Amino acid sequence: MSWNRRHTDEQILAALREHGSIRAAGRALGLSDGAIQGRVVRLRAAGHKIEGADQACAVVAPAVDKDRRIRELQAEVKRLSIAESERELIRRVVGRIDAQIGMVPDWTTAKPRAGKLVHGIPTLMLSDLHFGEVVFPGQVNGVNQYTTAIAKRRLRRVVDGSVKLLRQTLSPGEFGGMVVIFGGDMVEGVIHDEIRDTSDETVMQAVITLHDELVPALKALCDEFGRLHVPCVVGNHGRLDRKPRQKKGPALNFDWLMYQFIARTVGGDPKYKSRITFQIPDGYECSWRVHGMRYMLTHGDSFKGGDGITGPLIPWMRGDLKARKSYGAMGLPYDVMVMGHWHQLRYLGGIVVNGSLVGYNEYAAKNHFGFEPPQQALWLTHPTRGLTFQEAVFADEPAPRDARAWVSVPAAA
Repeated sequence: MSWNRRHTDEQILAALREHGSIRAAGRALGLSDGAIQGRVVRLRAAGHKIEGADQACAVVAPAVDKDRRIRELQAEVKRLSIAESERELIRRVVGRIDAQIGMVPDWTTAKPRAGKLVHGIPTLMLSDLHFGEVVFPGQVNGVNQYTTAIAKRRLRRVVDGSVKLLRQTLSPGEFGGMVVIFGGDMVEGVIHDEIRDTSDETVMQAVITLHDELVPALKALCDEFGRLHVPCVVGNHGRLDRKPRQKKGPALNFDWLMYQFIARTVGGDPKYKSRITFQIPDGYECSWRVHGMRYMLTHGDSFKGGDGITGPLIPWMRGDLKARKSYGAMGLPYDVMVMGHWHQLRYLGGIVVNGSLVGYNEYAAKNHFGFEPPQQALWLTHPTRGLTFQEAVFADEPAPRDARAWVSVPAAA
């Protein structure tokens, strides 16, 4: 850097004002006559008014059109006022909707009304929907097929089937509301190239499609049971990064984005905004209570291991043990861990593992995982008995069984 560029324009102008001549300013700054003259020439060319020569000079502020400046300031004030009004409107709208996000409603722990037949509060778990995935029947021995059209049909059958199971099996009686769990892997995502190559919708299209399916489903369940609480966690398939991340992971996941859209759509409907609440945590896990039962929801992809004999049972138990220790140490013990991810519906006392909507796919066939039809978990939390009525809601119509006898015995002559 040359010596005449070591000083900023502001320093040159300040020296000129202070010393009153170009030469005196140059000496004060340690600049030669040629250097200071060169800087003055450039400053004049840039529009600065520097009058006089070596013996005396003055820095003159540029003339200002006062009327024009007043108009500019008035326009700026108006623009800022409009922008602030828009921000305030957004804060009010989002604030009203966000007030229903992250809250656990009182009714989940309220004491049932005396004199009523109470079945408990039902919980329907929706996870591992994998909207967008395509399962090719020829690659899974013909036992399954999956497309977006099939996914829509299965989801609607699960929602309708849960209502039929509760109303037809347990009627009459009161439920007092319903918990609907969003357990992650709601869309197929982009974590593998083969997923993007074979999906029948892009992940963004799948988010829109599933949003348009889940919003009316939640409203229908709310109409049936009076009020809903929706705890949510993200899965591994919806993440934006190929490798899992710990920092800000949920907010970089298509599941989280869809939950936010659904909460805002439902919250924008005056009929449902106070009757349907959402619990969308910043982390990977979510906790709430139903009556006296404390639930902890995780997707389940953090549990690793298993073998051909016990399958995933050991990872589930080991993961639950570690989680109970850490949550207990934080003063946040839970009674039941709920997870998805494994595509195998199991009720194991203090552990509930959900099935899937996609069903048996190529990944399961390649690794010889146990076959299971597409199904989702439904159970009741009774005020005094805890978990009851632990059922599977099947996503497909029942297929006819082969009527042939298992063992054929010839008739006596």
